Amino acid sequence: MKNWFKKTAPYLMFGTAWVLILAAFLLGERVPKQLSLVLFTLGGVLLGFGAVGIALSRIRMSPEQLKEYERGERDERNVSIREKAAMSSWYWTLYMLWAAFMVIQIFVGSLWGVAVSVLIVLHCVFYMVNIHRWNKKL
Repeated sequence: MKNWFKKTAPYLMFGTAWVLILAAFLLGERVPKQLSLVLFTLGGVLLGFGAVGIALSRIRMSPEQLKEYERGERDERNVSIREKAAMSSWYWTLYMLWAAFMVIQIFVGSLWGVAVSVLIVLHCVFYMVNIHRWNKKL
């Protein structure tokens, strides 16, 4: 039962996402704006999780590759690189996030959701750049 759910859950998420997005489009002006935003948001989240789950389920690895991957995940050097990158990313983005949230609190613009999303993406980009930087140093 558990294995069946793991295999079908990404497809269910993907399908549900499209149903929610289609419902938000079809309902349009007949529902409050907040409900429409909730439908689009849930649809987008489920679409992302479903698509990633489907893509990951398609990846096939040999037992040797799987052992090497697991060993690499637990390797002290790789763990150290991820920790240093995460710490550095936090310090780089801490002030940027603080300033953006203060601006949003003061001015409460209509693009606050876009601003928060962009900042989260930038936080992830800083994390990846710092992983690469620390990987070169170690």
